[in-house]
Amino acid sequence: MKSCSVIVVVVLNLAVGFTKIAPVLEVCKRNDPALGQCIINVVEKIRPNIASGNYGENRNAPPLDPLLIDKIDIDHGPSFRANLRDISIAGVSGFVIRKIRDDVPNRMFNISAKLPSLLVKGKYDLDMNILLLKISGRGPFNLTLDDTLVSLKVKYFLEPKDGKNYLKFHPVGLKIKFNDARFYLKNLFNGDPALEEIGNQAINANPHVLLDEVKPSLMDKLTLSLTEISNAVVAGGEEDELLPSS
Repeated sequence: MKSCSVIVVVVLNLAVGFTKIAPVLEVCKRNDPALGQCIINVVEKIRPNIASGNYGENRNAPPLDPLLIDKIDIDHGPSFRANLRDISIAGVSGFVIRKIRDDVPNRMFNISAKLPSLLVKGKYDLDMNILLLKISGRGPFNLTLDDTLVSLKVKYFLEPKDGKNYLKFHPVGLKIKFNDARFYLKNLFNGDPALEEIGNQAINANPHVLLDEVKPSLMDKLTLSLTEISNAVVAGGEEDELLPSS
């Protein structure tokens, strides 16, 4: 999930925009007929930097692995209420880029990627109905997500300031498709072992009942985070510095 941010940054060569390219980066030219493959090659080289957020010479961006979300609150009345806190998503830097479609004249990139394995941890407070079973509890939770598909629409604009045109991102367009999802919520039904197992089995018989409720809030949080990270990385950079034409 969040992954996704790293791909956004790489599209514009991950330049930090302080008068020269960060030492770990290689430049991809925007008129390169193999621009997509050039970007993929850059990504493979700098995966450790992507995870840590450290691009050398005091050039830093927020780390992408783990990706942290403070809270997600959902309230649909007595049938579904969930508060998630201290959410940590590990595995973002293991993304696989499937395809990059560039539209340089319109300053836009469409990217599809797969996140092979994500581990989500946090704290929950939950009341929900599944069929005839009312599930409730509070405590720590784990969520394992395998083969998650992500689509990104990345578009940038130029902001004039002090005689220069600085590159900035519009809010990132994001779509997520969850495939294999497995929850484990500890302390369901006040920690009764048998009922806790039954509750988790009921949730995992159709995990999308819970996951689909969380998804809109999760996507909103990810969109805000991805846009913030992307703009932090390119702050102070002009288009010809970040994505040169020749």
